[in-house]
Amino acid sequence: MDDFEFLPDELRGRTSYSTDVQGAPPTCASARFRFSGDSAPSSSLTSISNPFVNQPSRKNMNTTAGLCQNLSKMGISDDEERSSFTGSHLPFLENLHGCFRLTLGGSSHRQSLTQSSHGDNSRMLAREDYFPNNHIGGFTENTSRRNRDYYHLFEEQEQNPRRHISLSAVRGVSSKCMKEALSPDLVSVLGIYGSVYLTAKDQMGCRFLQKLIEERSFLDVMVIFRGLINHVIQLGMDQFGNFLIQKLILISNEEQRTKILINLTSTPGLLIEISLHNYGTRVVQKLVETVRTKTEINLVKLALKPGLLSLVRDLNGNHVIQSCLKFLSPEDNKFILEGATRFCATIATHKHGCCVLQHCVKYSVGAERENLIAEIARNSLHLAQDPFGNYVVQYIIEQNLGGVNVMFELKGNYVRLATQKFSSHVVEKCLIHYPESRSQIVRELVSVPNFERLLQDPFANYVIQSALSKTKGYVRASLVDKVRTFGNLRMNPYCKRIFSKSRHLRK
Repeated sequence: MDDFEFLPDELRGRTSYSTDVQGAPPTCASARFRFSGDSAPSSSLTSISNPFVNQPSRKNMNTTAGLCQNLSKMGISDDEERSSFTGSHLPFLENLHGCFRLTLGGSSHRQSLTQSSHGDNSRMLAREDYFPNNHIGGFTENTSRRNRDYYHLFEEQEQNPRRHISLSAVRGVSSKCMKEALSPDLVSVLGIYGSVYLTAKDQMGCRFLQKLIEERSFLDVMVIFRGLINHVIQLGMDQFGNFLIQKLILISNEEQRTKILINLTSTPGLLIEISLHNYGTRVVQKLVETVRTKTEINLVKLALKPGLLSLVRDLNGNHVIQSCLKFLSPEDNKFILEGATRFCATIATHKHGCCVLQHCVKYSVGAERENLIAEIARNSLHLAQDPFGNYVVQYIIEQNLGGVNVMFELKGNYVRLATQKFSSHVVEKCLIHYPESRSQIVRELVSVPNFERLLQDPFANYVIQSALSKTKGYVRASLVDKVRTFGNLRMNPYCKRIFSKSRHLRK
């Protein structure tokens, strides 16, 4: 409060008065600010009690807590949710980190900036009520630009009495003050929040720290890193803090990244728990993406291996395993591929596991790849009928992998598979990608006693359509002859497209 202080007037619009004044009736003396350089207030006003004056010690005025206590005694609210100044409270200025901010108190209803006198008369508060009369324009030479901006707000309100001074207008001046002040640095922000950890847990504070990290100022990054290194577990699973930890991992050097990893793997199962967390999984994925040295990779492998099956089948954890497959070498992913081969059927029949298993096939090489494909092919009959496992079988068929083994497992079951929702897709993939399987599939289809049921089946009719499109020569001719014998089904909803596949069937 170096540039101004309250005059010991009672605040305008107050409905009560201090009991310290003997016999003083309720007054409406003008409440004004006295800026540095102003003349002393008149003695006639000094008798009125004010929490800001006549105190045995002004020590409390130097702290925010003391200011708030004094304002509370005066009945002034710091609520900033009001849309206009009101007559029941006077706006006051608060010194916040070197920049004055105009804070509003107000009642729950809108009213003009007026004051009530002893009678029923009322008038608009003039700018002289806020700025001394003994200075030109109400300003001293030491008055800052922001105070002049506030003055012009009151001047406009006086010229147009029906115009309310909106909160947005005052906030605009306040924002202008902040822009003119020094840009906030890490020290000042930490002064607000108290620590790097608490700053990171706040949405705006976290964004500010991320911006500092992006600028890569050595000192700022070191302060942030040292403030967060012991809290990476909590912040990694925090809705805001996880973004900051990801940024920190990206710009960390080998030593810093290793320290983060050591903290995240300090207890058995900790990294698995973080990987299963909705926010923590992002941190672990970013960590897997950036690890480079053997030490870092070994820490990740040893921490994830015990919970492989749980991670693969989890909504969040499966993305960590996919990141490992994508960013680590096949040699480093060996523990994943071995686990996928061992629990192939369990993983393939899970909603998330089927996606992981396809990635295992995609990123595997050598003996691990061959073993995994052979295991999928061995379980292909069961997987083809599963809501999720069928996607794994379709994937290896599309990649032309394990063809002989897959056909061997499916042989003799094509009719049953063709009439099921999920497995019918697998049979179609075989017709498209395994030319050597076409004759066997058609032979099984035409040899069934009730072939007309296949024509009218909601799933099998698509298999027959694919067979007519992909087969040639004798195999196709045998299928066309079989379909033609049931020409009376031409108008059936499921048979229409079958009969449109060949000109011989359209007759």
